[in-house]
Amino acid sequence: MAAFFFSGYVAVANAQLANSQGARVAGRIIDGQTGAGLTDAGVQITGTTMGTMSSLDGRYVIGRVPAGTLSITVRRLGYAPKTITGIEIRDGQAVEQNISLQSATVQLTSQVVSASAERGTINEALNRQRTSASIVNAITADQITRSTDSDAAQAVRRVSGVTVQDGKYVFVRGLGERYTTASLNGARIPSPEPEKKVVPLDLFPSALLQSITTSKSFTPDQAGDFSGAQVNIKTREFPAHGMVTYNTTVGFNSLATGKTIVAAPTIGREWLAVAGSERLLPASIRSAGNFSGSNQTQMNQAVNAFRNVWTPVQSNAAPNLSTALSMGGQQKLFGRSIGYIASGSYANTQEIKTDERRSLAVPDGKGSTKEFNRFSGSSSNRSVLLGGLLNVSTLFGTGTRIELNNTYNRTADNEAKLLEGQLDEFLFAARRSALGFIERTVRANQLRIEHAIGSRQQLDVSVTSSGVSRVEPDRSEIEYVREQNPLTGATLPYALFSYNPEGARRTFGDLRETNTSVSTDYRLGFGDAGNESVLKFGGAFRFTDRTAINTSYSILGYGLSRSARQDQ
Repeated sequence: MAAFFFSGYVAVANAQLANSQGARVAGRIIDGQTGAGLTDAGVQITGTTMGTMSSLDGRYVIGRVPAGTLSITVRRLGYAPKTITGIEIRDGQAVEQNISLQSATVQLTSQVVSASAERGTINEALNRQRTSASIVNAITADQITRSTDSDAAQAVRRVSGVTVQDGKYVFVRGLGERYTTASLNGARIPSPEPEKKVVPLDLFPSALLQSITTSKSFTPDQAGDFSGAQVNIKTREFPAHGMVTYNTTVGFNSLATGKTIVAAPTIGREWLAVAGSERLLPASIRSAGNFSGSNQTQMNQAVNAFRNVWTPVQSNAAPNLSTALSMGGQQKLFGRSIGYIASGSYANTQEIKTDERRSLAVPDGKGSTKEFNRFSGSSSNRSVLLGGLLNVSTLFGTGTRIELNNTYNRTADNEAKLLEGQLDEFLFAARRSALGFIERTVRANQLRIEHAIGSRQQLDVSVTSSGVSRVEPDRSEIEYVREQNPLTGATLPYALFSYNPEGARRTFGDLRETNTSVSTDYRLGFGDAGNESVLKFGGAFRFTDRTAINTSYSILGYGLSRSARQDQ
């Protein structure tokens, strides 16, 4: 019914216009030298307020013109105005009047206009790609804020040729994560992974990002260990005017939210990305070292000192939540304009996987493979991400800019997994449970100086201190099996796989890495202003200190009775 009403209204309006429009004057406004149509030329019936602007290809139409003799005046910037007189109009007649304009030189007084370069916009990204000497793709804050991406790993998926594995590791053009390096504001980020030289990008909240640039080819100003791609994360800079922004996002999934899932037990502070002292390695076990010389009683006491949490619990899946607050602008301080931006973000999300399947592939004796030890089940991961940023900058004179960039991010993943399957080498069923809490942090403090020397030279100096940590307190893994009664052949209830070193295990890991880096870049432009070339050279120094400690305890129970080993 709404569509019918709209169509009827348009028909009536057009009928009324046809009966009262009078004469019309139409034509084209063209360049007198080239014959090209001129858009946005002002066309006016002289002595009246009737007029219009020429549109695409210079065409114009003026309707409801009264009968008589009239004149038309045309004006456009860069052209001499022109008036056509003696045009005779009869009622109801349509008159075509094409008008050519001649270009004219306009003398203007000199003006100086200054503005900050666009930062974090799509135009900036396109210009960077257009002028880069290497293959570069970028995604900016304009695009990130319009999406539902909560961290850099989700945002970088929108770059062509980039895929993300496990929600955190970047693959560029099919190359593994070991071939991709990551930097923050141009300085290399340490790796928080114990066995990989890789930076998980889920550590960086999207609310703190200005752009993500991916370089897919090597240039001499990049680190010497470049092998596949370089991902540079640029944090936000202060706005030109004072601003305060706040946003909150809540996500629901009809297939998961409110449903019963397997989840890791909590101690109450996981929502702050804090492990809590309860998860730390007990002092009595730490002091025992490798238990050399310990008797059975002392070992039993050590086992009982572990937190008695081994298996997942049933819980209801909660909705995802993220929120961010930013404020920035410019303020006078000690007679100098200081630009600043402070931002904080928080995200609490849950990832649920159902019908997971795992198995080993072994030869089947026929030139192919078959499944071995097949397991299936489900898992969940509750992830919390806290991020903070404080950047300030100021100008000294007209050619020197000093920036101080500070970033701190903290994330925690509380994981639970429950799988059931078959141990083919023992011919009985098994159930595996795993619980893990991983706490990661990344910190970066950077002093950056940009100094322009005349109009064609620039010197950039950057000093950066950064650090990461990865703490995995009290990871537990346990396996129960259903053996057969040797006398009756009946299948027995689930019991601890006590004679397997991997039947019950607790793991504690602590990794910390710090970086100190200094870099300088000097650029010299030469050649014509319209076809300028740039000579660039510089140097970089980076010092890294890395410490990793990983301790695992396997618990065997050869002497335990079956009732003691049985799953409660």
